[in-house]
Amino acid sequence: GFPEIRAIFLAQFHPDQGPIVRMSVPEDAVDVGENAYTDTGATNRSSELRDTGAMGGIVSSSNNFAHEPEVVELIKRTTARGGPSLVDSSKIDFNSIQTLIIPKLTLFERLITVNTGRFKVMCYPVAIEGNYARNMFIFNMCFAFDISADTKCYGPVVKRVGSLLKELEVTGRLLSDVAGTRALLTMMRQLVNKLNDHGEYQIELDLKGLSQPMASTGISIKLFPYYENPATIEAFHVPVKLVDFDVARRKSAQTVYQQHASNDIMWDLVLDKVAEGIDNVNHVRRIARQAQIPEPTVVLALQHLDYYGCIALVDIFQFSNVYEAQARVKDVMRNGWLQRECHAYVTRDGQAGTVSLERLIQLYATVRQRRTVAEWIVDNCIDVERFDVRRFIVFGVLHGMLRRVHCFPVLCASVESADKEPSRRGSNSGSGSGDEEPLKLEPRVVAMLDGTHHLDEICVAENKDAAVMRGLLDSYGGIEYGMSEFPHSTVVTVPFGEPRLARIASESLQVDRELSGDKVVRTISVEDANLVVSFTANSLRVLRVSINGFMDSLILVTRTLEAFA
Repeated sequence: GFPEIRAIFLAQFHPDQGPIVRMSVPEDAVDVGENAYTDTGATNRSSELRDTGAMGGIVSSSNNFAHEPEVVELIKRTTARGGPSLVDSSKIDFNSIQTLIIPKLTLFERLITVNTGRFKVMCYPVAIEGNYARNMFIFNMCFAFDISADTKCYGPVVKRVGSLLKELEVTGRLLSDVAGTRALLTMMRQLVNKLNDHGEYQIELDLKGLSQPMASTGISIKLFPYYENPATIEAFHVPVKLVDFDVARRKSAQTVYQQHASNDIMWDLVLDKVAEGIDNVNHVRRIARQAQIPEPTVVLALQHLDYYGCIALVDIFQFSNVYEAQARVKDVMRNGWLQRECHAYVTRDGQAGTVSLERLIQLYATVRQRRTVAEWIVDNCIDVERFDVRRFIVFGVLHGMLRRVHCFPVLCASVESADKEPSRRGSNSGSGSGDEEPLKLEPRVVAMLDGTHHLDEICVAENKDAAVMRGLLDSYGGIEYGMSEFPHSTVVTVPFGEPRLARIASESLQVDRELSGDKVVRTISVEDANLVVSFTANSLRVLRVSINGFMDSLILVTRTLEAFA
């Protein structure tokens, strides 16, 4: 369900007293301190509003706001005794968050979420310029939730309420006129009750005393579940079913027709064809080829299924893959439901006694980097006839217990230097045929050997098996493999003035290999008279150390060229 609203309060900037809480529901939900100004709708304080005039705001200059003495004093508000005010932990401490509730003008009409004590407060501050005490009227309708609540679904609601109140203020002076206090308080009470009970709110506001055009105004608000944006789906991803598509198809048909759906009720034609190809093994490109549907269309269909939680995405399973255990392995030790699900999913046909739960936990803990799945099977004496290794790995990846460690091939030597060594690129020295054509890779493959494309991506792009592609790369020569992900990269371009000097520098610098080849990859190439050096590393610290070391060598080379070239 949706998170429960604990309180709603309306904050304003008073022209004389600064940030205030004008009203709240419940009335005692906000702790504003002993000297704070509040208006809970009582008659005796309504007259005080009439004496002080309309609610005002700060001037539009942010510099003037920073130098307002009243604001600085209110931020450090104290009790009459001079000591810090004691805050009730069951209430919202307005003093601690008032600078965010009534922020600087750069944050107006932006969704703001702030945590204070046991509460999470969402708000949408609004400023209206006009004929007010300080030429501006500033207010903020704030929603308070439990600190642990997931409030993403309330973002559109908070923004809509703020925009509606702005429109009502511009057209009918609902907030700045004291006559609108009763209508505001009624709306706030119904907001809390209706949204908490039914997830939607609809009301007709009676504004006859404020504005004739706005005498009767209807407000409709509805909560909707929040779904994360669909993940980026690549050709090498493998969709895994999380729901039974046949059941989902019937339920969707029953929802539309309000009757028992027959077997001939169909989904969208593309979804039907794509769903037929999802077997938890096929990758996206293979599904597109089998369904004879353009790959972008298949990606859109899979994003639709992923958006509604019907599928999850994993990598292509191969026995040459490398995985490592994550900290969430301990979850399977504490979660009985997860243990049962894992046991039923991994064992062949759910056979009881095939593998004990203790054994499953031990096996997840033994998965470590630098060991392929095939080596892991041999090390742990896995009976593959009774134990589904693919499902074991997929289950661990889906629940965050395992992480795939990709293999990133990198062409460390430039193509020009590789061409000088045909024996490293496929010439068969044992066959005695010296005129054999050396192996050449397609330019698009060479372009992907920069440390940012892993082997799965290259294999799917070239429609080749991983073992075949790795054999081709090994035959080509000059390829190094990094077994860790390299999310950080940069390119350094050094102009030398002449192509000859750039080539000399390239050949001199390529002699020194990176000491941490599993953490950083350096690629050197020559473009016209420029030396182009690309770095990819698994952390910013490693990237910085590699660049600094390279710069030392580059300085030595350039000084040598200046002296002798």
